[in-house]
Amino acid sequence: MWPFKKTHPEIPAEGVSESWTMFQGEYDGKPLIARANVGLKPFIGHPRYSHQVGVAIPLRAPDENGFPSSDESAELTDIEDNLCSELTSGNESLFAAVITTGGMREFVFYTSNPKSVELKLKKIRETVLGHTVQGMIRDDADWSVYRQFV
Repeated sequence: MWPFKKTHPEIPAEGVSESWTMFQGEYDGKPLIARANVGLKPFIGHPRYSHQVGVAIPLRAPDENGFPSSDESAELTDIEDNLCSELTSGNESLFAAVITTGGMREFVFYTSNPKSVELKLKKIRETVLGHTVQGMIRDDADWSVYRQFV
């Protein structure tokens, strides 16, 4: 018997279809709300996208559950749109999940080009006013963060 290697579908030129599902739970004893792009399931562990990108935004005035107000939610939606526009261009990164808990919102991507994402995050930090944009990139060939939600 020869070694079996999982093959992954090619990423369509027009991008992966998005299909989102919501989750509620707890993290460190605090309420958590998350949504995950289940449209990425066929691509879990795709060798081209072996780096996880986490973009965390501390909330300015979280409520007693650690969630944003409706006004701040609208601002976070604008930040999300900006992140997606910059990071997913040309299928460089795939948008995987959004997690809100403990006074923070985190956007999760998987990327094929960590160096480019670093530069783009620097640019985004300079253009986002009113919120701090924290970013990190790490190896996650197994998509462990995404797997927690799907």
